Amino acid sequence: MKVIARPVGTGKTKELLLAAQAAGGMVLTTNKRALQVKAQAYGIPEVRIVDWDDLLYRDAELNDLPLFVHKLDDVMEEYFWDDYGLKLAGYSVALERND
Repeated sequence: MKVIARPVGTGKTKELLLAAQAAGGMVLTTNKRALQVKAQAYGIPEVRIVDWDDLLYRDAELNDLPLFVHKLDDVMEEYFWDDYGLKLAGYSVALERND
């Protein structure tokens, strides 16, 4: 598992998009259109970018693709907690993992 944890403005998004491209994977995000524009600007337009609806109603072609998550905290808050009246207040993440 790839974990990218650095301050804002240090190239995390580009690194994630490149990792997804290299793995032939897809990127889950809360704002698909904005990330598609950013990927295009980075010269990585072929990366598959999806939102929650794409995953819920996905075609079989997405089933075996590696999943990368853009801004995990935003995704968790929007897709999991807001619908249930909960607010994401914190989480932990391992910066190094040997999977």
